[in-house]
Formats: sequence, structure tokens, C-alpha cells
Amino acid sequence: MKFLILTQLFTSLTTAASAELKFDKIYFNRDEIELSALTKKGDDLLFVGDKLSNRAIYKVTFEKNRFYYTNYLDLSKLTGHTPYFAKALLLEHAGKIVKNPFDLEGVTYCGDTFYLINEQVRHVLKIKDSTLTNMKVPFEKTFKEVGFPLHKVSRNAGFEGIAADCKNSKLYIAQERSPRGIIKVDIKSGKVEDHFLFSNKETKYGSMDYADLHYENGFLYLLERNEHLITKYDLQKKKIVTSVSFNKLDNIKLRELYDSGEIFGLAEGLTMSKERIFIGVDNNMAPLSKKSQKKYNLKGNFSSIIIYKRPKGF
Repeated sequence: MKFLILTQLFTSLTTAASAELKFDKIYFNRDEIELSALTKKGDDLLFVGDKLSNRAIYKVTFEKNRFYYTNYLDLSKLTGHTPYFAKALLLEHAGKIVKNPFDLEGVTYCGDTFYLINEQVRHVLKIKDSTLTNMKVPFEKTFKEVGFPLHKVSRNAGFEGIAADCKNSKLYIAQERSPRGIIKVDIKSGKVEDHFLFSNKETKYGSMDYADLHYENGFLYLLERNEHLITKYDLQKKKIVTSVSFNKLDNIKLRELYDSGEIFGLAEGLTMSKERIFIGVDNNMAPLSKKSQKKYNLKGNFSSIIIYKRPKGF
């Protein structure tokens, strides 16, 4: 019952008329990498990919209406990478063998330390001093407390985003869907401190979800890809402040951008600057729609980065 009440409250707040973000620009990738999370580090826009071969943090360069990427940090060259990968590949997780032991779906940092999310095995990876380690956060108890033991949750409905409150040494981790929710982890102890916004609601676009997170000044920004919303959550007051929609581009809707044949959303990356909001789109290798091909004079199955103007006060 408590999950039903929370879900109904959250749904009523986020599905009320949300202001539309003002579109700025769209950039299409030059090849077929599937972008799965974004972060900004200084002037650098960084991302990770969710395929087994994507063992790097990548740096974005924009040129005209395309974006290129280069290795910002090659994970395969880090101390600890090979033994970690071998264990993730061979061991069971929550009683299941995973299909993809290296499925990066989130990236953030504090200073020179990066934190990554490995979705299917539900690991938080720490990169410091050229060494990769598994933080070994004990998440099993949290999932039991919210009524969804890990062995009953789909492997592909795992962790999908991460954000850091560096000042207070906290990480916020997004459980994607079925159920969706947020888990707060203390960086120093590696222990779960809190969990909130857990629910298991379905809409006409599939399961309600959290696809990425962004932290800023006491607020957590939640990317809801199926509803095409970014929700601003006040961590101190523990309540939703507002939400904005990123469904509209320039005379085309995001749902019309790709010919995916699916009802669910494709946005998987979220980060912000003072004046812009960056959305990363993982098209799952779907081709651009005929409408997009005509509009952008481009054919192919390229992922994309969409930039919106950030509203004042958001």
C-alpha cells in the first residue's frame, strides 16, 4: 500500500503540465557507439557506453551537427581491470549469470576520482590513482526492504545512473525500473544510508524509470526517459520541486527522431551546465526516421546528444 500511495503522489506531480525546454542544438555521432550516460568535468563533456567493448570514459568534440569522441580514460589499462572483469564474467549475481559483465550505465566524479555504474551486476566502480576497484556496496538488504529481492528483479533492469555530492561524500544511484528508485551511499564507508522514491508503476510507455541523475546544490535531477521529463528533487525537504519536458526539438518530437519500433524512451544521459542541459540518446542501433533523415539530411543509426537551454531557477 505504501508503494501505491507514493507512486500515485509522484505520478500526479510529474505528469501535471510540465514546461517544455527550449531546444538549442542536436549533434549526431559519427559511428555506432551507444551512449549510456553523461557528465561534465570542467569544460569536458564525457560519456560512457553500455556494450562489452566500451571500456573507456570518452570525451566529446562537436563539429557542425556531428560529434566525435576519443578516449578520456582507457579502463582496460587500469590496475584491477582484468581481475575485476574476470570475476564479473564468471560469478553469479543474485543467483543469475549476467549476459554482459561490463555494462556501464552511469558516470560521475569527485576531484580526480571517478565513479561508474555497472548495471547488470549492480556494482559501483571506483577509479583512483590509475586503479579500478569495486566498492562492494551491500545493496541486497535495500531491495528486500522495499519489497523487491534482487533475485526477483530483472538483470537488465539494474542501476542506470549515478551522481555525486562531493562536499558531503555521498553518491546517489538510480535503480532504473521494475522497481525504480534512488539509493544513497556514503562514499567513505561504502554503506547504504537511505533509499527513496521507490515505486513499480506502469504507464502507456512502459515502466516508469530513472535513466540518469545529476546532482547540484542540494538538488537531485532525475531523468525519466519514458515520460521525457527531468524532475528536480529537493534532498533536504524530500520533495519534488518541479519537472520539465524534453520531448520537443525543432519542429520534431524526440519520439519521432528514430524508427525504433518501441514505445519506451531512448534518453539515457543527463548533465547540466549553468546555461545548458545535455541529453544523451541511446538509439539502440535504431535508424533515423524518414522524418529525421529529411530534416537533418542524414541517414544512419547514430546516437545523439541534444542540448536545451536551461530555464532560470531550474
